[in-house]
Amino acid sequence: MSTHDSRTTEIHPKPLATARYSLAPNGLLLRREQLPPTKLHPYVELVRANDISLPVTYDSHTARDTAAQLLGYARQFHTQQSLPPTLSVELLEPTSHNATTSTWTLETGLDLHYHAPFDATLDTENTTWELTPALATRCGRALLTLAAVLDHAQAVATHAVLADRCGTTTIDNLTDWTNRKIEDDDGYWPILRDLQNALAEEDTILRQQTLITALDIANPDLPTTLTDLHLNAVETLTHLDAAKAIRYIANRYGIPLFMWTEEHWWIARHHLSVGELTEAEWHRFTSTQEIQDFPLHIEQRQQDGHGIDFELALKQAGLSCRKCSVRIRGEVADTYGHCATCLPADRTAALTEALERGCPTEPFDRGVASHSGTPGAACSVCGLPLPALSDGGGDQR
Repeated sequence: MSTHDSRTTEIHPKPLATARYSLAPNGLLLRREQLPPTKLHPYVELVRANDISLPVTYDSHTARDTAAQLLGYARQFHTQQSLPPTLSVELLEPTSHNATTSTWTLETGLDLHYHAPFDATLDTENTTWELTPALATRCGRALLTLAAVLDHAQAVATHAVLADRCGTTTIDNLTDWTNRKIEDDDGYWPILRDLQNALAEEDTILRQQTLITALDIANPDLPTTLTDLHLNAVETLTHLDAAKAIRYIANRYGIPLFMWTEEHWWIARHHLSVGELTEAEWHRFTSTQEIQDFPLHIEQRQQDGHGIDFELALKQAGLSCRKCSVRIRGEVADTYGHCATCLPADRTAALTEALERGCPTEPFDRGVASHSGTPGAACSVCGLPLPALSDGGGDQR
Protein backbone atom coordinates (compact mmCIF):
# COMPACT_ATOMS: atom_id res chain seq x y z
CA MET A 1 0.00 0.00 0.00
CA SER A 2 3.04 2.31 -0.01
CA THR A 3 2.04 3.48 -3.48
CA HIS A 4 -0.82 5.45 -1.89
CA ASP A 5 1.41 7.44 0.52
CA SER A 6 1.52 10.63 -1.56
CA ARG A 7 -1.56 10.18 -3.69
CA THR A 8 -4.42 12.63 -3.56
CA THR A 9 -7.80 12.49 -5.18
CA GLU A 10 -10.60 14.95 -5.80
CA ILE A 11 -14.10 14.05 -4.63
CA HIS A 12 -17.35 15.92 -4.99
CA PRO A 13 -18.72 16.41 -1.46
CA LYS A 14 -22.42 16.10 -0.68
CA PRO A 15 -23.87 18.21 2.14
CA LEU A 16 -25.15 16.50 5.30
CA ALA A 17 -27.61 18.17 7.65
CA THR A 18 -27.42 17.52 11.38
CA ALA A 19 -29.60 14.46 11.66
CA ARG A 20 -29.74 10.81 12.67
CA TYR A 21 -28.51 8.54 9.88
CA SER A 22 -28.70 4.84 9.10
CA LEU A 23 -26.01 2.89 7.26
CA ALA A 24 -27.46 1.09 4.27
CA PRO A 25 -26.23 -2.38 3.25
CA ASN A 26 -24.30 -0.81 0.36
CA GLY A 27 -22.49 1.51 2.79
CA LEU A 28 -24.24 4.75 1.87
CA LEU A 29 -25.58 6.99 4.63
CA LEU A 30 -29.37 7.43 4.61
CA ARG A 31 -31.01 10.19 6.63
CA ARG A 32 -33.61 8.83 9.04
CA GLU A 33 -34.80 11.81 11.03
CA GLN A 34 -34.00 15.49 11.25
CA LEU A 35 -32.61 16.71 14.59
CA PRO A 36 -32.95 20.23 16.02
CA PRO A 37 -30.35 22.63 14.57
CA THR A 38 -27.58 22.29 17.15
CA LYS A 39 -23.86 21.69 17.04
CA LEU A 40 -24.32 18.09 18.16
CA HIS A 41 -22.77 15.48 15.94
CA PRO A 42 -25.03 13.17 13.92
CA TYR A 43 -25.43 9.59 15.07
CA VAL A 44 -25.15 6.71 12.63
CA GLU A 45 -27.12 3.47 13.09
CA LEU A 46 -26.27 0.18 11.47
CA VAL A 47 -29.14 -1.46 9.61
CA ARG A 48 -30.54 -4.43 11.54
CA ALA A 49 -32.91 -7.23 10.53
CA ASN A 50 -34.24 -9.75 13.05
CA ASP A 51 -31.47 -8.71 15.47
CA ILE A 52 -28.84 -9.89 12.98
CA SER A 53 -26.52 -7.33 11.40
CA LEU A 54 -26.80 -7.14 7.66
CA PRO A 55 -23.39 -7.11 5.99
CA VAL A 56 -22.28 -3.63 4.93
CA THR A 57 -20.40 -3.96 1.65
CA TYR A 58 -18.78 -1.51 -0.73
CA ASP A 59 -17.75 -1.28 -4.33
CA SER A 60 -15.57 1.54 -5.68
CA HIS A 61 -18.57 3.72 -6.54
CA THR A 62 -20.41 3.46 -3.20
CA ALA A 63 -17.09 3.86 -1.37
CA ARG A 64 -16.48 7.17 -3.17
CA ASP A 65 -20.07 8.35 -2.66
CA THR A 66 -19.95 7.60 1.06
CA ALA A 67 -16.53 9.27 1.34
CA ALA A 68 -18.00 12.37 -0.30
CA GLN A 69 -20.81 12.42 2.26
CA LEU A 70 -18.48 12.00 5.23
CA LEU A 71 -15.78 14.43 4.10
CA GLY A 72 -18.42 16.96 3.09
CA TYR A 73 -19.96 16.76 6.57
CA ALA A 74 -16.58 17.20 8.27
CA ARG A 75 -15.72 20.19 6.09
CA GLN A 76 -19.04 21.91 6.81
CA PHE A 77 -18.82 21.22 10.54
CA HIS A 78 -15.34 22.77 10.80
CA THR A 79 -15.87 25.77 8.51
CA GLN A 80 -19.61 26.43 8.88
CA GLN A 81 -19.47 27.35 5.18
CA SER A 82 -21.00 25.99 2.01
CA LEU A 83 -19.06 23.26 0.24
CA PRO A 84 -16.65 23.99 -2.63
CA PRO A 85 -17.11 22.09 -5.94
CA THR A 86 -14.27 19.67 -5.06
CA LEU A 87 -12.10 18.73 -2.11
CA SER A 88 -8.51 17.50 -2.36
CA VAL A 89 -8.05 14.60 0.07
CA GLU A 90 -5.04 12.47 0.95
CA LEU A 91 -5.51 8.71 0.92
CA LEU A 92 -5.06 6.78 4.16
CA GLU A 93 -2.57 3.94 4.71
CA PRO A 94 -4.29 0.81 6.11
CA THR A 95 -3.64 -0.16 9.71
CA SER A 96 -2.63 -3.66 8.60
CA HIS A 97 -1.87 -5.07 5.17
CA ASN A 98 -0.76 -8.41 3.68
CA ALA A 99 -0.99 -10.23 0.37
CA THR A 100 -4.77 -10.77 0.51
CA THR A 101 -6.25 -8.34 3.05
CA SER A 102 -6.10 -4.73 4.19
CA THR A 103 -7.76 -3.32 7.33
CA TRP A 104 -8.40 0.26 8.38
CA THR A 105 -9.18 0.54 12.10
CA LEU A 106 -11.29 3.70 12.26
CA GLU A 107 -11.88 3.52 16.00
CA THR A 108 -12.28 0.80 18.62
CA GLY A 109 -14.80 -1.72 17.30
CA LEU A 110 -15.14 -0.06 13.87
CA ASP A 111 -13.07 -1.56 11.02
CA LEU A 112 -13.05 -1.30 7.25
CA HIS A 113 -11.84 -4.50 5.55
CA TYR A 114 -10.66 -5.37 2.04
CA HIS A 115 -10.13 -8.97 0.99
CA ALA A 116 -8.73 -9.61 -2.50
CA PRO A 117 -9.99 -9.42 -5.09
CA PHE A 118 -13.29 -7.50 -4.65
CA ASP A 119 -14.64 -8.07 -1.13
CA ALA A 120 -14.95 -4.88 0.97
CA THR A 121 -16.94 -4.67 4.22
CA LEU A 122 -17.45 -2.47 7.27
CA ASP A 123 -17.57 -4.29 10.62
CA THR A 124 -18.63 -2.82 13.98
CA GLU A 125 -19.25 -4.10 17.48
CA ASN A 126 -21.94 -1.48 18.18
CA THR A 127 -25.28 -0.67 16.59
CA THR A 128 -24.73 3.08 16.90
CA TRP A 129 -21.77 5.40 17.17
CA GLU A 130 -21.17 9.15 17.26
CA LEU A 131 -20.10 10.51 13.90
CA THR A 132 -17.58 13.16 14.92
CA PRO A 133 -15.80 15.24 12.24
CA ALA A 134 -12.55 13.43 13.08
CA LEU A 135 -14.14 10.01 12.59
CA ALA A 136 -15.87 11.17 9.40
CA THR A 137 -12.53 12.37 8.01
CA ARG A 138 -10.71 9.11 8.84
CA CYS A 139 -13.52 7.03 7.41
CA GLY A 140 -13.73 9.15 4.25
CA ARG A 141 -9.99 8.91 3.60
CA ALA A 142 -10.06 5.15 4.20
CA LEU A 143 -13.00 4.72 1.81
CA LEU A 144 -11.21 6.67 -0.93
CA THR A 145 -8.17 4.42 -0.49
CA LEU A 146 -10.45 1.38 -0.62
CA ALA A 147 -11.97 2.68 -3.87
CA ALA A 148 -8.47 2.99 -5.36
CA VAL A 149 -7.64 -0.58 -4.26
CA LEU A 150 -10.88 -1.91 -5.80
CA ASP A 151 -10.16 -0.04 -9.05
CA HIS A 152 -6.69 -1.56 -9.16
CA ALA A 153 -8.14 -5.04 -8.59
CA GLN A 154 -10.59 -4.44 -11.43
CA ALA A 155 -7.75 -3.33 -13.70
CA VAL A 156 -5.69 -6.44 -12.91
CA ALA A 157 -8.72 -8.66 -13.54
CA THR A 158 -9.44 -6.90 -16.84
CA HIS A 159 -5.86 -7.43 -18.02
CA ALA A 160 -5.92 -11.10 -17.02
CA VAL A 161 -9.29 -11.84 -18.66
CA LEU A 162 -8.41 -10.13 -21.94
CA ALA A 163 -5.02 -11.86 -22.09
CA ASP A 164 -6.74 -15.18 -21.45
CA ARG A 165 -9.35 -14.55 -24.17
CA CYS A 166 -6.64 -13.58 -26.66
CA GLY A 167 -5.01 -16.95 -26.06
CA THR A 168 -1.52 -15.47 -26.16
CA THR A 169 0.64 -13.08 -24.20
CA THR A 170 3.40 -10.64 -25.01
CA ILE A 171 6.01 -13.02 -23.67
CA ASP A 172 4.72 -15.72 -26.06
CA ASN A 173 5.08 -13.34 -29.02
CA LEU A 174 8.58 -12.22 -28.03
CA THR A 175 9.70 -15.79 -27.36
CA ASP A 176 8.47 -16.85 -30.81
CA TRP A 177 10.33 -13.90 -32.34
CA THR A 178 13.58 -14.82 -30.60
CA ASN A 179 13.20 -18.44 -31.73
CA ARG A 180 12.87 -17.31 -35.35
CA LYS A 181 15.87 -15.00 -35.02
CA ILE A 182 17.97 -17.78 -33.53
CA GLU A 183 17.12 -19.98 -36.53
CA ASP A 184 17.87 -17.18 -39.03
CA ASP A 185 21.18 -15.96 -37.58
CA ASP A 186 23.40 -18.21 -35.51
CA GLY A 187 25.77 -15.32 -34.74
CA TYR A 188 23.37 -13.70 -32.28
CA TRP A 189 21.93 -16.77 -30.61
CA PRO A 190 23.78 -16.29 -27.25
CA ILE A 191 22.32 -12.80 -26.83
CA LEU A 192 18.88 -13.96 -27.91
CA ARG A 193 19.07 -16.88 -25.49
CA ASP A 194 19.82 -14.42 -22.67
CA LEU A 195 16.82 -12.40 -23.79
CA GLN A 196 14.62 -15.46 -23.59
CA ASN A 197 15.81 -16.10 -20.02
CA ALA A 198 15.06 -12.50 -19.08
CA LEU A 199 11.59 -12.78 -20.59
CA ALA A 200 10.89 -15.88 -18.55
CA GLU A 201 11.85 -14.05 -15.35
CA GLU A 202 9.55 -11.13 -16.21
CA ASP A 203 6.58 -13.29 -17.14
CA THR A 204 4.21 -11.83 -14.58
CA ILE A 205 4.88 -8.28 -15.78
CA LEU A 206 4.77 -8.97 -19.49
CA ARG A 207 1.42 -10.75 -19.19
CA GLN A 208 -0.20 -7.34 -19.03
CA GLN A 209 -0.31 -7.14 -22.85
CA THR A 210 -3.92 -6.11 -23.55
CA LEU A 211 -5.99 -3.37 -25.09
CA ILE A 212 -5.87 -0.52 -22.61
CA THR A 213 -9.12 0.92 -23.99
CA ALA A 214 -11.01 -1.98 -22.40
CA LEU A 215 -9.62 -0.95 -19.02
CA ASP A 216 -10.68 2.66 -19.65
CA ILE A 217 -14.24 1.63 -20.55
CA ALA A 218 -14.50 -0.59 -17.47
CA ASN A 219 -13.27 2.21 -15.18
CA PRO A 220 -14.56 5.56 -16.51
CA ASP A 221 -13.68 7.31 -13.24
CA LEU A 222 -9.93 6.72 -13.54
CA PRO A 223 -8.09 10.06 -13.25
CA THR A 224 -6.45 9.89 -16.68
CA THR A 225 -8.22 8.56 -19.76
CA LEU A 226 -6.28 6.22 -22.04
CA THR A 227 -8.91 6.03 -24.77
CA ASP A 228 -7.50 5.15 -28.21
CA LEU A 229 -4.11 4.09 -26.81
CA HIS A 230 -3.45 0.42 -27.60
CA LEU A 231 -0.79 -2.13 -26.77
CA ASN A 232 -0.88 -4.80 -29.47
CA ALA A 233 1.11 -7.90 -30.30
CA VAL A 234 4.27 -7.28 -32.30
CA GLU A 235 2.72 -9.01 -35.32
CA THR A 236 -0.15 -6.50 -35.53
CA LEU A 237 1.56 -3.29 -34.31
CA THR A 238 2.32 -0.97 -37.25
CA HIS A 239 4.72 1.96 -37.30
CA LEU A 240 1.70 4.28 -37.44
CA ASP A 241 0.31 2.69 -34.25
CA ALA A 242 3.69 3.13 -32.61
CA ALA A 243 3.87 6.77 -33.72
CA LYS A 244 0.39 7.40 -32.34
CA ALA A 245 1.30 5.96 -28.94
CA ILE A 246 4.60 7.87 -28.82
CA ARG A 247 2.86 11.13 -29.80
CA TYR A 248 0.18 10.59 -27.12
CA ILE A 249 2.78 10.03 -24.42
CA ALA A 250 4.91 12.96 -25.62
CA ASN A 251 1.93 15.31 -25.53
CA ARG A 252 0.94 14.02 -22.10
CA TYR A 253 4.34 14.84 -20.62
CA GLY A 254 5.16 17.96 -22.66
CA ILE A 255 7.96 16.51 -24.81
CA PRO A 256 8.56 18.34 -28.13
CA LEU A 257 8.65 15.66 -30.79
CA PHE A 258 9.34 15.22 -34.50
CA MET A 259 8.74 11.91 -36.23
CA TRP A 260 8.87 10.65 -39.79
CA THR A 261 6.02 8.37 -40.84
CA GLU A 262 4.57 7.66 -44.25
CA GLU A 263 1.71 10.00 -43.27
CA HIS A 264 4.06 12.96 -42.88
CA TRP A 265 2.91 15.68 -45.24
CA TRP A 266 6.34 16.08 -46.87
CA ILE A 267 6.62 12.40 -47.83
CA ALA A 268 2.95 12.10 -48.76
CA ARG A 269 2.97 15.27 -50.84
CA HIS A 270 6.21 14.80 -52.74
CA HIS A 271 6.85 11.07 -52.94
CA LEU A 272 4.23 8.58 -51.78
CA SER A 273 0.54 8.19 -51.19
CA VAL A 274 -0.51 7.40 -47.63
CA GLY A 275 -0.79 3.65 -47.18
CA GLU A 276 1.27 2.90 -50.27
CA LEU A 277 4.03 1.14 -48.33
CA THR A 278 3.62 -2.16 -46.54
CA GLU A 279 5.12 -2.49 -43.08
CA ALA A 280 7.98 -4.52 -44.49
CA GLU A 281 8.65 -1.83 -47.12
CA TRP A 282 8.55 0.88 -44.47
CA HIS A 283 11.17 -1.00 -42.43
CA ARG A 284 13.37 -1.32 -45.53
CA PHE A 285 12.98 2.41 -46.16
CA THR A 286 13.84 3.41 -42.57
CA SER A 287 16.80 1.02 -42.47
CA THR A 288 18.61 2.94 -45.21
CA GLN A 289 21.73 4.90 -44.33
CA GLU A 290 20.05 8.17 -45.27
CA ILE A 291 17.22 7.75 -42.78
CA GLN A 292 19.43 6.19 -40.09
CA ASP A 293 21.70 9.28 -40.23
CA PHE A 294 18.78 11.60 -39.48
CA PRO A 295 19.42 11.81 -35.67
CA LEU A 296 23.14 12.45 -36.29
CA HIS A 297 22.25 15.16 -38.78
CA ILE A 298 20.03 16.91 -36.23
CA GLU A 299 22.73 16.65 -33.54
CA GLN A 300 25.29 18.14 -35.93
CA ARG A 301 23.01 21.06 -36.73
CA GLN A 302 22.54 21.70 -33.01
CA GLN A 303 26.28 21.56 -32.42
CA ASP A 304 26.93 23.98 -35.29
CA GLY A 305 24.43 26.46 -33.88
CA HIS A 306 21.78 25.98 -36.57
CA GLY A 307 19.32 24.06 -34.40
CA ILE A 308 17.24 25.22 -31.45
CA ASP A 309 18.25 28.41 -29.61
CA PHE A 310 17.87 27.12 -26.05
CA GLU A 311 18.80 30.47 -24.50
CA LEU A 312 16.02 32.14 -26.45
CA ALA A 313 13.60 29.38 -25.41
CA LEU A 314 14.49 29.94 -21.73
CA LYS A 315 13.82 33.65 -22.12
CA GLN A 316 10.57 32.96 -23.93
CA ALA A 317 9.49 30.74 -21.02
CA GLY A 318 10.37 33.41 -18.46
CA LEU A 319 13.10 31.21 -16.96
CA SER A 320 16.05 33.38 -18.03
CA CYS A 321 16.30 37.16 -17.70
CA ARG A 322 15.55 38.85 -21.02
CA LYS A 323 18.30 41.41 -20.35
CA CYS A 324 21.20 39.60 -18.67
CA SER A 325 20.29 35.90 -19.19
CA VAL A 326 20.51 35.10 -15.44
CA ARG A 327 18.33 32.15 -14.36
CA ILE A 328 15.10 33.40 -12.77
CA ARG A 329 12.24 31.69 -10.95
CA GLY A 330 8.61 32.60 -10.55
CA GLU A 331 5.64 33.29 -12.79
CA VAL A 332 6.01 35.68 -15.71
CA ALA A 333 3.13 37.70 -14.27
CA ASP A 334 5.39 38.45 -11.26
CA THR A 335 8.85 38.69 -12.84
CA TYR A 336 7.89 40.20 -16.20
CA GLY A 337 10.76 38.10 -17.59
CA HIS A 338 13.45 39.92 -15.58
CA CYS A 339 15.72 39.01 -12.69
CA ALA A 340 15.51 41.03 -9.48
CA THR A 341 18.46 43.22 -10.55
CA CYS A 342 17.12 44.07 -14.00
CA LEU A 343 13.47 44.50 -12.99
CA PRO A 344 12.71 48.25 -12.73
CA ALA A 345 11.64 49.42 -9.29
CA ASP A 346 8.53 51.01 -10.80
CA ARG A 347 6.48 47.88 -11.56
CA THR A 348 4.06 49.83 -13.74
CA ALA A 349 6.95 50.99 -15.89
CA ALA A 350 8.39 47.46 -15.82
CA LEU A 351 5.13 45.97 -17.08
CA THR A 352 4.79 48.64 -19.78
CA GLU A 353 8.33 47.90 -20.96
CA ALA A 354 7.73 44.15 -20.94
CA LEU A 355 4.49 44.50 -22.90
CA GLU A 356 6.10 46.78 -25.45
CA ARG A 357 8.95 44.31 -25.95
CA GLY A 358 6.32 41.78 -26.99
CA CYS A 359 5.12 38.34 -25.94
CA PRO A 360 8.14 36.27 -24.76
CA THR A 361 7.01 33.39 -26.97
CA GLU A 362 7.23 35.66 -30.03
CA PRO A 363 10.40 37.23 -31.44
CA PHE A 364 11.28 40.19 -29.23
CA ASP A 365 10.36 43.79 -30.05
CA ARG A 366 6.98 42.85 -31.51
CA GLY A 367 4.98 45.28 -29.36
CA VAL A 368 1.79 44.94 -27.34
CA ALA A 369 -0.10 43.50 -30.32
CA SER A 370 2.00 40.31 -30.15
CA HIS A 371 0.16 39.25 -26.99
CA SER A 372 -2.96 37.11 -27.06
CA GLY A 373 -5.85 37.48 -24.66
CA THR A 374 -8.65 39.66 -23.39
CA PRO A 375 -7.70 43.22 -22.40
CA GLY A 376 -7.60 43.53 -18.62
CA ALA A 377 -6.76 39.82 -18.22
CA ALA A 378 -3.48 37.94 -18.77
CA CYS A 379 -1.79 36.94 -22.02
CA SER A 380 -3.01 33.41 -22.70
CA VAL A 381 0.47 32.44 -23.91
CA CYS A 382 3.02 34.09 -21.61
CA GLY A 383 0.92 35.20 -18.63
CA LEU A 384 1.82 38.91 -18.69
CA PRO A 385 -1.06 41.06 -17.40
CA LEU A 386 -2.65 42.92 -20.32
CA PRO A 387 -3.86 46.52 -19.95
CA ALA A 388 -7.56 47.23 -20.20
CA LEU A 389 -8.72 49.14 -23.27
CA SER A 390 -9.33 52.17 -21.10
CA ASP A 391 -5.63 52.13 -20.15
CA GLY A 392 -4.65 52.89 -23.70
CA GLY A 393 -3.35 49.42 -24.36
CA GLY A 394 -4.93 49.30 -27.78
CA ASP A 395 -6.59 46.35 -29.44
CA GLN A 396 -5.39 42.86 -28.56
CA ARG A 397 -5.53 40.11 -31.06
